[in-house]
Amino acid sequence: MLIVYSPADGDVELLDIGSVRVNEASIISRNMDTTWKQVKQRLAEDDPEAMRMVALVLKRRSQPSVKLEDFNPLVDELAVRLDKTEIKEWATEAVAAIDDGATPEQTLLVLRPIIDAAVDPEYARELILKLAAAPKDPAGGDEETEHPSGQTEESTPTGASTSGSSLTSSTSTATA
Repeated sequence: MLIVYSPADGDVELLDIGSVRVNEASIISRNMDTTWKQVKQRLAEDDPEAMRMVALVLKRRSQPSVKLEDFNPLVDELAVRLDKTEIKEWATEAVAAIDDGATPEQTLLVLRPIIDAAVDPEYARELILKLAAAPKDPAGGDEETEHPSGQTEESTPTGASTSGSSLTSSTSTATA
């Protein structure tokens, strides 16, 4: 997930929620008097306080002196959007669940919320059309993931999960 900060008097900033470090999550949780899990739930609901706190902590990486009272954007200047990896995950699962008889246009209509939530709506639309036109693979098939930067990486048994939506990774092992 990304927070898109679009100040009226400045450049648009994309702040990657998946890049939050443990110490930063602790700061955010402590300041909001909640858990990190609840912060992420509130972000998914476009909660202005959650977006502001996470954006502030991420902005402090490049502007260490910025304080909470100094960072008070308009509500409409902050939005949570899906990055390209999340778009691909959501769209792939959703298209697989849609009736085989649906036309690409019907699929687009049903999956409009994914397009609306995407940081790159045109990418989401094109991907959904591509997935809807492709024959369904009952085995799940494609292991390639695209990062928000647009780079592609193969998932391997030794590579860590790049998904912010999973608490497990492909490197998890049982311990005694």
